[in-house]
Amino acid sequence: MCDALLILVIDNDLTFSYKNKVPALLMGNIVILKIPTVGGLAHFLTMEAFAKALPAGTIHFISGSGRETMPPLMKTGLIDGLAFIGGASAADSLIKDHPHPHRLKVFLQLEGKNMAIFLSDIFQDQNAAALDHALNEVVVGSLSFNGQRCTALKIIFVPREYSQLFLTKLRDKVEALKVGLPWERSGKSYSQITPLPNSQRIAYMKHLIQDAISKGASIVNANGGAIVGGPKSTLMIPAVVFPVDDTMDLYSQEQFGPVVPVVPYDTIETAIQYGRDGSYGQQCSIFTSEKDSNDTADILDRFSSIFGKININSQCGRSPDILPFSGRRSSAMGVMSVTDALKEFSVPTVVSFKKDGLTELVMSKVEKRSQFLAKL
Repeated sequence: MCDALLILVIDNDLTFSYKNKVPALLMGNIVILKIPTVGGLAHFLTMEAFAKALPAGTIHFISGSGRETMPPLMKTGLIDGLAFIGGASAADSLIKDHPHPHRLKVFLQLEGKNMAIFLSDIFQDQNAAALDHALNEVVVGSLSFNGQRCTALKIIFVPREYSQLFLTKLRDKVEALKVGLPWERSGKSYSQITPLPNSQRIAYMKHLIQDAISKGASIVNANGGAIVGGPKSTLMIPAVVFPVDDTMDLYSQEQFGPVVPVVPYDTIETAIQYGRDGSYGQQCSIFTSEKDSNDTADILDRFSSIFGKININSQCGRSPDILPFSGRRSSAMGVMSVTDALKEFSVPTVVSFKKDGLTELVMSKVEKRSQFLAKL
């Protein structure tokens, strides 16, 4: 039997963990899956199925604190590959724990500060429908799942001359969102904003909001940032914060929560410079209705070597898995798609020989006996 790589999968996103785990298994690897603290119970629904379908020892599950359970595993040096979705600092620490990091095959999907850029043309009267569509995309893109997605829109750039129009319309849409517990319904609709996973997230959201306010920003929507349900609650009303600038933590730090920073710009170069100088390179969105598309084409060309995905008139998000899901800078290492993920969890080996009579005879016999050379 051929030796298999031992792949450690660490992921706080249930759907992404299976996009990592299944390709790793398909390529003949042994997988250790760290069950996430939030949502981990969902894995119990699949454990029995994996136990029935796979040979014993193929896949293993570990629960508990990641800070306590993962470093000891890495320090053994037995881990051949790390598939990690989370923060860059945690990934860096785990890689350093490995005694031979150069031998570790690394696949990372990390954080991002995905930006949205509104071009001036979309605010013209004849483009009311396009603007409304763009605003809906921003609300869903920044606040679905409480903004706790790596692909969420995390900072919005708008022309200063149209910022009040933008804020008025965005405020109305955000205030219309239903805030409550996940099972609560209003008519046929469930709550759209639900509790954050722990009090630490609430404290971080409060820090970002207060830091911005102390430096000249304001909360635009009614009760934005307020906590519903008492002092121990983690249910927070979304906060639209304006004007955000580069002196504020909210400008550069990923919030990963229901806070929407809006940055006014005087020239498009402000937004372009943010993208070019930022630490992250996952995705961005451009909202426009311009007829000649000169500005959009220019931004796209200048961002093509910065972001893994550029969205036109739509929120950032996952694509069909036949398309690459990638990132640059501190946002990712490796590419995820149906075919790319298979490559990430394998290392090609080439068997070569010269065509002479004796070697061809040898190889014909080898091919019949070798498991590695057997056709799938």
